[in-house]
Amino acid sequence: MGGSSGAPRHQSFPVESNGIEHVAEDERRGKVSSSFTLWFSGNLQYSAIVVGALPTAFLGLSFGQAALALTVGTLVGSLLLGLTSAMGPRAGTAQMVQSRGPFGYVGNFLPTLLLFMTGFGFFAVNTALGAYIVRYLFGIPFLGAVVLVAGFQMVIVVIGHDLVHKVERALVPIMGALFVVVTVYGLMAGDLTAPGKGTEHGVVGAMLTAVALSSSRTFGFAICASDYTRYLPTDTSRRKVTGATFLGAVVAGLWMHLLGAAIGSVIFPQSPTDLVTAIAPPVVAVIALIPLLASTVAAGVIDIYSGSLALLIADLPMRRWVSALATGVAGGSLAWWAGQGDAAFAHFQNFLFVMGYWVGPWLGVTLTDHLMSLRRDGVRAAWFYDRSWRIGPGLPAFALGVLVSVPFMNQTLYVGPVAARYPYLGDITYWIGGAVASLAYVAIRRARPSWSARAHAADTALDRSPV
Repeated sequence: MGGSSGAPRHQSFPVESNGIEHVAEDERRGKVSSSFTLWFSGNLQYSAIVVGALPTAFLGLSFGQAALALTVGTLVGSLLLGLTSAMGPRAGTAQMVQSRGPFGYVGNFLPTLLLFMTGFGFFAVNTALGAYIVRYLFGIPFLGAVVLVAGFQMVIVVIGHDLVHKVERALVPIMGALFVVVTVYGLMAGDLTAPGKGTEHGVVGAMLTAVALSSSRTFGFAICASDYTRYLPTDTSRRKVTGATFLGAVVAGLWMHLLGAAIGSVIFPQSPTDLVTAIAPPVVAVIALIPLLASTVAAGVIDIYSGSLALLIADLPMRRWVSALATGVAGGSLAWWAGQGDAAFAHFQNFLFVMGYWVGPWLGVTLTDHLMSLRRDGVRAAWFYDRSWRIGPGLPAFALGVLVSVPFMNQTLYVGPVAARYPYLGDITYWIGGAVASLAYVAIRRARPSWSARAHAADTALDRSPV
């Protein structure tokens, strides 16, 4: 799973040799500002524009109603992302490694598998979207476009953590400037003063759904947030990391969401090219497709980097760069398959949205455990590597959160009985699952003192030993 020497400092683009090991103090590097640039680039993406277009194009909201709901959702989702990002410097290890604390070493295999499927799946989606743009711009076959887009992302991820940050940082001014062009034409083409089209679920239900969609799209990155802050010095201010992550995600996310709402007031984009070809002159449209392509790369790099770490967390015997290659090849193949027809691509996206419901319960357990650990005696990184800590209270709490949230699910592939009976509630699945899992985790810890005692004993004993 990689050595413990990190990345050599004398190379301009050092290949990251660390896998999921704890990052030692002499390997710590980086600045808090990198959290801003990473999540700013990561949220300037096509999927965010599509999420913003849904309330006006499909849910029947006016631009003003959609803007209010999208603002609330983006603020909440960005705050949750910031809180998990701030866990990285203290723990010094990847986000899903930290999940072993509440879930146990073996119990954590389930969320780890879900992390891989989520990262692997959305890498495929972003690669397919990027390939559509490359095909449109250069007229090459779709397979060749997939190979180019996936291959470029794989090179970045194979080199590793530092290059990921450098690429995301370099994309900020390029994407920012070019997205201004898209925004100007989007606002000019959009009908921002038109009343809503009306919805069978009512305005409240539509707005709650918009809040859920925009917030979950943002806090969905929480499953990997610490992956990109674990190299920061241990004493880095949690408040500063939270603030930098929050600011990057909220500025870019809200920008894309509102742009999508404006475009959605007149059209609904079926593909990335529709976002500009339908609202801008041909020459401008070609230029404007460049930031859309860059945005798919920025998001895909994050997906594949963290998805490949999941294979190491699942104890598969391979080095990090091998895991990155394997994940990239598999994701690229899936992108090619999904891109063969609109129906296949749409069904695949719907599947990923439904599968994403696990993030709410996981986040409820993870943040609750983190707050309890800080109150108790701090974060003990060695516990995350203790194989004798097999099943923790987080696993049953997580399962209960998922189970209770099923009736509230409201997606194209499945509508739960509560959502069907009370459509004006919108899609509140994430909040139900997260709240139930959090409360269940606290209750189980209190009802099973042996679990808390075991956790405390493991912390105390392992803290006297090297990680």
